Amino acid sequence: MKHLFKSTVLVVLSLAGSALPVAAQAQWLNMHDDATVTTYTERSELIRMDKFVNVAEMLDYKRRMRNEEGHVFRSVVIKAQYNCPDNRVRIYTVELFDERMAQGEVVHTQKVYGPWKAINPRSVEQELKNFACTGKK
Repeated sequence: MKHLFKSTVLVVLSLAGSALPVAAQAQWLNMHDDATVTTYTERSELIRMDKFVNVAEMLDYKRRMRNEEGHVFRSVVIKAQYNCPDNRVRIYTVELFDERMAQGEVVHTQKVYGPWKAINPRSVEQELKNFACTGKK
């Protein structure tokens, strides 16, 4: 199964932006694990507003990665918003970290404000959206 966030991150990594700090005491919940990456959502960052939920999610890579601009990183924190009833997502910030679990230095940050995109019903992103919208894993 192709990991939708991986392809989304590769697209947005070429955009420039400014920094947003990640909470030092994050409560990361493991949502999916495969040979390349572990995907987490941050429970204390779930902010519900009517039919929308703002979230922080992390991709924790098992080896160092390099984006198209040459930035080397081990983890990515994505700030996104889900439209729960319409099953759509948009990304608004992407941060690259030089260590696993969003530790170490921030290598690169981008403010994206991407367009709304439909979520593949058989993807990890669908699992993340379901948790954000219902609170159930």
